[in-house]
Amino acid sequence: MVDDKELIERYGMTEAELSSLRSDAKSYESGNWPEGKTIIIGRPPLYDGDELENVTFRMRKSRLRAVDRAAKEAGKSRSEFLREAIDKALAGIA
Repeated sequence: MVDDKELIERYGMTEAELSSLRSDAKSYESGNWPEGKTIIIGRPPLYDGDELENVTFRMRKSRLRAVDRAAKEAGKSRSEFLREAIDKALAGIA
């Protein structure tokens, strides 16, 4: 854990900056973090709640090239295109 002395010596922080940092930490830890102040790094989840599972299967190269062309024309990733195709196929069953 980094203490105040190290923050001042190593990172050149001032007492005012340390006070602000402590205040921000207290707000965050109590759940009162202001809206819009948090930056989420990484790709957002594709679906809320339902966990995703990897699926692997084999298909002919020519069919895969056709899938990739269709996905590109639709402005979608291969995965998104295939998920939607499966959803459409299952909609007729459910």
